[in-house]
Amino acid sequence: MQILTSAPKSGVVTFPARTGAALVVAAVLLVDAGLHVWWSIGSVWSANGPDSLSVAVLGLQLPAGPGVLMSLAGLLSVAAVVVALRARSRPGGSWHRVWGVGTAVVLAGLLLRASLGVVWLFGYSPPRFFWLNALLYTPVCALLSGLCWRVLGPSRRRWVSARGCAAGVVAAVVAVLLVAAYGLAPAPQSGYSPRGQLGSTQSRYVTTPVARFHYIRAGAGSPVVMVSPGEAWLAAWLPEFRALSASHTVFAVDLPGQGFTQLREKDFTFDLDGMTSAIGSFLDAVHVPVTALAGNSWSGGWALAYAQRHPERVSRLVLLAPSGLAQPDPLSWELLKLPLIGTALTNILLGSRSSTEAQFRALVVHQDQVPAGLAESMWAAATLPDNVRSMYELEARLDWSYTQQRLPRTRQPTLIVWGKQDTVLPVRQAAEFGALMPHADVRVLDGCGHALTIDCPDQVSALMGGFLHGR
Repeated sequence: MQILTSAPKSGVVTFPARTGAALVVAAVLLVDAGLHVWWSIGSVWSANGPDSLSVAVLGLQLPAGPGVLMSLAGLLSVAAVVVALRARSRPGGSWHRVWGVGTAVVLAGLLLRASLGVVWLFGYSPPRFFWLNALLYTPVCALLSGLCWRVLGPSRRRWVSARGCAAGVVAAVVAVLLVAAYGLAPAPQSGYSPRGQLGSTQSRYVTTPVARFHYIRAGAGSPVVMVSPGEAWLAAWLPEFRALSASHTVFAVDLPGQGFTQLREKDFTFDLDGMTSAIGSFLDAVHVPVTALAGNSWSGGWALAYAQRHPERVSRLVLLAPSGLAQPDPLSWELLKLPLIGTALTNILLGSRSSTEAQFRALVVHQDQVPAGLAESMWAAATLPDNVRSMYELEARLDWSYTQQRLPRTRQPTLIVWGKQDTVLPVRQAAEFGALMPHADVRVLDGCGHALTIDCPDQVSALMGGFLHGR
């Protein structure tokens, strides 16, 4: 007996074809439900623990207790049954329409997950999640979406269109972004103390109209001021700080939007004007009229811009893998420039301790060089409200065309150090700085990443010591 068949040219799918599509969708959803049940009873197969399992599956660390996992398993099981019943029910019946609505909901969920998967491919994600998302999660969701569309059958054309479906997905994505941008701000770790990482080095504070600056100071001799690397805090400079304090008066400082400095100026802007004015405000407050200035990554660009604007106050520059060239950043950072998306991605990243720590560790080659607790301290400092805001505002507002245009006129002797294995700013930029700056000494360190102060502290300290002594 033939059931619901038509000529091939009509494009109508036969009942058996819909049944096969439904069985595939139901089987995959039931397998996924089974995995959630397995995880809910304590298994963390494919990961080292519940937190890393959450990162591997979702790309971020979320609470995943048995109640949540069992609820998800139940939801996936219901979805599987609904899709199967849609294919097996008699066309035209009232239950056929009910199962059709349910299948459409499953389709919308799969399309949303596939769309978010594409967004995650071009944003930050932990290494394991990136490849699982690229090669498994997103393709499977896209495939299941197509099969659900087939299960709905020819009647779908009377109540849904491709355009309407696309509009629904876009609306759902925008809704998710709005929730992520304005409802998922990371909980500030305001009780965290920098004392644990600084050890015997004492935190100091100095208050100006711009900010209450957090800094450390040691040694005697000609001054050296180290500006905390972008989106990090001054603990990143501790090896160099201690090495150079034997012959210099060394300061390390958190600028606004970094570490444990507290912003006071209500109209402060996270851009080159704001960050260079903050450097000047700090130097005035600690009574340093002229200094050697050092920075890494963004803070290298800020130090460079300050030296270009106030050459009389900077005797030498030490720039470690600095920003400063008007070139695109990695795509994961470029996305932070986009309205709403940048805020949402920042909240998602900083809301997950494990994701933030994974991103931090990705900046170094020598994992054994990372002091215990340092990655955690970087995350804790980054969750403070002004620091969260600075991340996406700085990426959107920093205009490095200013610094690049002035490189040939930069007067100060400059040491430029780059890690050959830098994954943030490509090592070829070292040669570009060297070609544009008349007084640049360029060094490339093999086996070192972007976070040079932590990854290769002995080499960096030796280079800085020799350079600051004029050798």
